[in-house]
Amino acid sequence: MSCMGQMLKGMVIGVANILPGISGGMLAISMGVYDTIIHGVTHLFREPGKSIKILFPYGLGAAAGILLLSFAFESLFHAYPLQTKMTFLGLIFGGIPALAARVKPSGFSQWWRGKALTWITCIAVVGFTVWARKKLGTEPGGQNIELAGAFLGSPSLWWLRMVLIGLLAAGTMIVPGVSGSMIMMMLGVYEPLLEATNDFFRAAASFNGNRILVTGLLLAPYFLGLVTGVFVFAGWVERLLSTRERTLTCVIMGLVYSSPIVILWDTPWRQISLYQFLGGLSLCLLGYVCSSALGGEG
Repeated sequence: MSCMGQMLKGMVIGVANILPGISGGMLAISMGVYDTIIHGVTHLFREPGKSIKILFPYGLGAAAGILLLSFAFESLFHAYPLQTKMTFLGLIFGGIPALAARVKPSGFSQWWRGKALTWITCIAVVGFTVWARKKLGTEPGGQNIELAGAFLGSPSLWWLRMVLIGLLAAGTMIVPGVSGSMIMMMLGVYEPLLEATNDFFRAAASFNGNRILVTGLLLAPYFLGLVTGVFVFAGWVERLLSTRERTLTCVIMGLVYSSPIVILWDTPWRQISLYQFLGGLSLCLLGYVCSSALGGEG
């Protein structure tokens, strides 16, 4: 694959990791580069030259995607929420054929166990989503201010909480089918972190040294936890893929099947016009085609 192709895939993964309901790991699987990236991360210290050569274009693309497109996609989610969400649903569903090929059963017993695990996972995720939205009081597209205060408000444990949030974010980034941004929204810290990151970008663009220092100190423990978590969880996932690939893939498929409910949960369907729905459906199909076209081993 060309370096430009790797960068484009990295850009898609980077953007996905900042959008609620979208799994960067799932899109990496859809585009056939998940195993390659995980191998590069887990072998970074054993094979630094080879791993850096693998990871650099994906990392550069992801950084560019976050830097250049985060503001644009933030606006799209507000202006065209249904169409944007359905586009990413199509990208996620484009990976289902590749996932299904990984879990071909060798007999009826293996087939029904795999199906049971997939649908148990799907039902559990849907149930958790319903519980989180109702019990935690997190409104669609909004933040649970009380929970955000509990995580970020206490100066004495603020640094530790930011590290733990970074570790959690890394875990949800690495595990395919899990949206880190959605989990952050459920905890009420998505918007504060997104605003702090965007403030850092704005300060860097305007060469505002004081603001860069303030936002940098705010985000430093979060990114420390994030980087640490990536190495920890990448090794764990790689071991699971080598020893329990079929089981893990069945769980991932359950997460994928639950994604329409998780992503479209907050959609005000009574306010959606026919042309908006048809436009979203068309973009969903386009996303499916694009995801399939980007498939193939990296």
